[in-house]
Amino acid sequence: MSIFKELNNVKLNVSESEEKPLSALEQKRIQKKIFNKILTKKKKKNYFLLAAASFIVITSLTISLTFPALAAKLPIISNIFELLSNNEYYVFEEYDEYSTDIGITEESNGISITANNAVYDGENITIAYTITSEEDLGERPVLEGNMVVDEFGDQYEYNGFGHNFIVEKISDHEYAVVYIYQLLKGTKPDAIKVTWAGDSVRNLNNVEQETFGDWTFQFSLNKLDNKTKKYAANEFSTEDEGIEVELTKLTQTPISSTVYLSELVNERLVSQEEEEMRGVQIEYLISDNLGKEYNYVHYRDTGHSTDFDVNHKSYPRITTTVFDEAATTLTITPIVHVMKVDNPNSKGEGPLVPVMEPYTIESIQVPINKN
Repeated sequence: MSIFKELNNVKLNVSESEEKPLSALEQKRIQKKIFNKILTKKKKKNYFLLAAASFIVITSLTISLTFPALAAKLPIISNIFELLSNNEYYVFEEYDEYSTDIGITEESNGISITANNAVYDGENITIAYTITSEEDLGERPVLEGNMVVDEFGDQYEYNGFGHNFIVEKISDHEYAVVYIYQLLKGTKPDAIKVTWAGDSVRNLNNVEQETFGDWTFQFSLNKLDNKTKKYAANEFSTEDEGIEVELTKLTQTPISSTVYLSELVNERLVSQEEEEMRGVQIEYLISDNLGKEYNYVHYRDTGHSTDFDVNHKSYPRITTTVFDEAATTLTITPIVHVMKVDNPNSKGEGPLVPVMEPYTIESIQVPINKN
């Protein structure tokens, strides 16, 4: 039921209400939602009504209601997944419908962190949260610490998982973050109990900027249904001089699609360099037969370097959103980047820079029929 229908059935006593200003996060969320609705409505009379509603909501004050029964029914106002829709890594179109509301706030050392939502689909544990502080935390602050899941035992104690963070700065002191804890191996039970214990907030753009504290969240999640298709060797693959890429598995859930790949690269042959250190990075263009291109979150595994043995394989995976229901074919196009270390220090370390123009190799095309 709509929040407005709920309010229509309640008699409010203004003397029992407390006015509070909208936070920057809530204002941005409301503005974005109203704007998206205006774009999708076809009738001009609705344009005026929605625009007027957005003006009234954003310029007014929120009311903190003293009616517990109604308050329990009100939706969480801060949809973090929605706030990140302009990010190049946005893959969360279906997450809000399937995520579990958490709504837990922990404060330590002047930093308040609220875990809003989480979802577990067997491929990842994804947590949406906000960070608020009066201190400057930089451009990309995230909560760092340990993820402990009782049902996993010690299978992820040292490896078998990956981290990915998507950060949106909402105001000078408020941030929206989505944390993707990638499950790369091991068993995936149907229900899990999570203890997420953070011990510092670190700026990913400046790792030396760090604030220590104690933020611990505990919650339970149920696994979403998923379907996995494994492929035989060389069933769907592509190759070029010095490069072999193969599709090994495809998993689809109600909120995501994950493509598993195998990469074998001869870095010397690809870079045409016999002495100096060279690295090869493979990015991908993911599209379907309808012409739609998909954003994705990329786990690169070990990657490729002349430090490795020539037979070394890397096993990356790509997580994107649910494929278009009308699509029948997925096209996976590898994009090859050849890199070197620029101005290496005494240990040979330094930033990677390209040594030639990136190029594509022949695409892999695979049927994507869920039935």
